[in-house]
Amino acid sequence: MSGWKRKMARKQMKSGRGSMTRMSRDHQDVLQNIEFALVSTWRHRDDVDDKACHAAIESMLTRRQPRDEAASALSDQLLVVRAERDDVPERLWQDGLRVVADSIRTHSQRRPSEQAYLNFVGQYIPA
Repeated sequence: MSGWKRKMARKQMKSGRGSMTRMSRDHQDVLQNIEFALVSTWRHRDDVDDKACHAAIESMLTRRQPRDEAASALSDQLLVVRAERDDVPERLWQDGLRVVADSIRTHSQRRPSEQAYLNFVGQYIPA
């Protein structure tokens, strides 16, 4: 690897993009599992929005119970999916949660009732 490529790789890792790139390339199944949990819950509950999705992921990362009922339902569904994927190391699962949280922040301003992220990712998740 050339010096320039090493420098860019270090820069990506510091910005968090390296983790996103690695997860998207090598562990797409983990990301899809997380996204499926969010989208399937959204499709069954009217109160789920991007803000609740982000709160649920943050609660998983911090191991705190979410305050919001919709975020709590999402968190519960993420726990179910996590239990089904016991073959995935915890650190890898946490990286996946961070990547999905980054995606939510990219596609949404997380205002109440906003569903920009969910509409975006929902088109890739079968009904």
